[in-house]
Amino acid sequence: MKAKKVTAIILAGAICAAAFTGCGINTGATAASMKNQTVTMGMANFTCRYQQANVEDYYKSMMGAKSSSELWSKDLYGNGTTMEDTMKDSVMEQLHEMYTLQAHMKDYDVSVTKDEKAAIKRAAQQFISDNSSEALKEMTADEDTVEELLTLYTIRSKMQKAIEAEADTNVTDEEANERGYTMMTISTTSHQDDSGNTVEYTDDEKKQLKETANKIEDAVKNGKTLEDAAKDEDQQTTTGAYASDDSTLDTSVKKALDDLKEGETSDVIETDSALYIVRLDSETDKDATEKNRQNIIDKRKSDHYNEVLEGWQKKDGWKVNKKNVAKISFKNSLTQQDPNASTETQTSTETQNVESTQ
Repeated sequence: MKAKKVTAIILAGAICAAAFTGCGINTGATAASMKNQTVTMGMANFTCRYQQANVEDYYKSMMGAKSSSELWSKDLYGNGTTMEDTMKDSVMEQLHEMYTLQAHMKDYDVSVTKDEKAAIKRAAQQFISDNSSEALKEMTADEDTVEELLTLYTIRSKMQKAIEAEADTNVTDEEANERGYTMMTISTTSHQDDSGNTVEYTDDEKKQLKETANKIEDAVKNGKTLEDAAKDEDQQTTTGAYASDDSTLDTSVKKALDDLKEGETSDVIETDSALYIVRLDSETDKDATEKNRQNIIDKRKSDHYNEVLEGWQKKDGWKVNKKNVAKISFKNSLTQQDPNASTETQTSTETQNVESTQ
């Protein structure tokens, strides 16, 4: 039996209410509070369980967990924090974000339209209709709670767009520029033997690798392409692009590329872990440059949004009632279902339009 997300959370058939724990939560108790706003346990529990239902099957598959209990009790990083606690912390941060944005709607002249409110109401009603009373009780879900969450999602989307619109999106060609290159790399640290074991190179083997790199260098100087020269020595080449502020390339490799003109190939570049030969293919890789331009714009928008949000949150008095939030439990799965039932989310057009504002 499967609880699907707000777009169409549906439980296929009745579920044994005696197995559920949601009824033990005082929905009116305080989960968190901030200036002029209280987050109830009903809202916190529903949002947490909604998130659980969204990701549980994926996480089970990815981590090989056989049950909900096994999955959410995992301590992935060995720091004493379970996946359940991590998820609940994340949800509380999301609620803090959304209620903060709601409190500042007037700052950006943002509102929820009548049509949006009507669509949200219909989506909430459909959600309640589609779920069993047992499932709703487990998730502490009623129409008002579902409606409030969808409203918060809508506000967050509108506010984020309004705030990000203030960011500087003028990226110069120089800032965006990415130069295209071809690279031959020979690792000098280790390799896999015939049994698949990782083995460190000996000093003699490292000398042989250097001789191989030198042969490729000489072949290029004598007119062969880097690709053909590398292939002759059973080595491979890769292509890529980099910007002036690139931090992924080895420093020595980037310096060599910076010193090359279009079409030129470097000598062997030796680092602590590898031998390289690089060729500058183009002063401007158009596709990579445009992608980088958009990445810069996206980062500026994200940085500005976070800056504004954090500025509001500094003095809003947000406080989580950890004792109450600890009562939220992921012990019972909301995704277990008839193995013959479809696992695809069935989303109505109207509700999809509401969630597209998330």
